[in-house]
Amino acid sequence: MSYRALGIYREPEFSPGKIEADAAILDATLSELKREGVEIQAMDAVSFAMAAAIRADIVLPMCQGPRALKRLAEVEQAGAVAINSALSIRNCYRDLLAAGLERAGVPTPVGALVQADEPLDVRKLAGLDLSAGVFVKRGDLHALAAEDVQRAADRAEVESILADFARRGIRFAYLQQEVVGRVVKFYGVSGVSYFTIQPEDEEVAEAAVRALSEAALAAAAALGLEAWGGDAVLSGDRFAIIDFNDWPSYSRVRRPAARAIARRAMSLLGRPR
Repeated sequence: MSYRALGIYREPEFSPGKIEADAAILDATLSELKREGVEIQAMDAVSFAMAAAIRADIVLPMCQGPRALKRLAEVEQAGAVAINSALSIRNCYRDLLAAGLERAGVPTPVGALVQADEPLDVRKLAGLDLSAGVFVKRGDLHALAAEDVQRAADRAEVESILADFARRGIRFAYLQQEVVGRVVKFYGVSGVSYFTIQPEDEEVAEAAVRALSEAALAAAAALGLEAWGGDAVLSGDRFAIIDFNDWPSYSRVRRPAARAIARRAMSLLGRPR
């Protein structure tokens, strides 16, 4: 049986400084599928959202905007498989991400979603200690500019950053307790035993790799993701997941990641629907 795969490039506004890297992992994955005999096509998110008809058995969407996600959900309802689904991509917006990680039961810092354009009510901060350092992150998408994630040392700095968010039209912010330790990036693909940690300095102990792998897989399952990555803070034999993303650029591991995503796509295509 011949299959059709459609790749959707990430919108430039959601890919600051990574437009080429994001496109490269999608292109590499489509190339792997082509070697498997799959008919491939790629388009930008705007064209996808406006397309009258989509002919695809599997969709590989890196898009994140609401119009493209709405179209993706329609294509899925018509019978196409998606890596990742519209719902799972939406689950990675910060207003839903913390709840998803909580459902997964993985180690993650205490946090709270607040309105940037209203006075800060410390009674609603769910155990956050503002004097111990917190990160203030825009409360919808991941960081689109350097100012979208800032560290605050106390309440006054938190309120100052929130005011800046409000001036820039960002209505919600996520306050996340600071965790001290080594920050590492990790990447994975569900269903094909692919997971890797990419530290900036010395290697990570095997026991920590196994533990983080199990936690990341649980988080991906709770969020509904197939292709994913994130950031974690390691401290001794403990860790905390501080961010989780749908389909990252996999820049450091592009070739093996593309092969893994393609293998996952082929396995999903072969599964009865």
